[in-house]
Amino acid sequence: MKEILEKLRVKGVTLTPQRIAIVEFLKKITAHPTVDDIHKAIRRKYPTMSMATVYSTLELLKELGEIQELSIRKRGKACFDSNPKLHHHFLCRKCGKITDVEVDCPIIKKGWVDECKVEEAQAYLYGVCSECLKKEKSKKDKS
Repeated sequence: MKEILEKLRVKGVTLTPQRIAIVEFLKKITAHPTVDDIHKAIRRKYPTMSMATVYSTLELLKELGEIQELSIRKRGKACFDSNPKLHHHFLCRKCGKITDVEVDCPIIKKGWVDECKVEEAQAYLYGVCSECLKKEKSKKDKS
């Protein structure tokens, strides 16, 4: 986290307690929160924090390559992933949970496809998670 804060400092960003709290929150969470989720969580400690602070901080972190913005929810709110490394995401259509998916793709790992340099790759997978499938099976078994 110190590295991220240093990158922000170098960029000339004022490191307010609210901005630091946003960075800390994102680095601790493994879920994929929306702007609203982040704002609600941080407002507990900083009740006067504005949504603008959350948006601007997220934008800075995206520019630095420290987070990913996901638009996995079709026509829904964007969410954010604090893992900037190449990976994909799975959205459960039943419960809405988003999980990281590691896919070994040698072509993408090399960074080149048909003489084009790959800078980013993102796949969204949709279906039903194992927990929801178990619940469905349990309901059917009881019927």
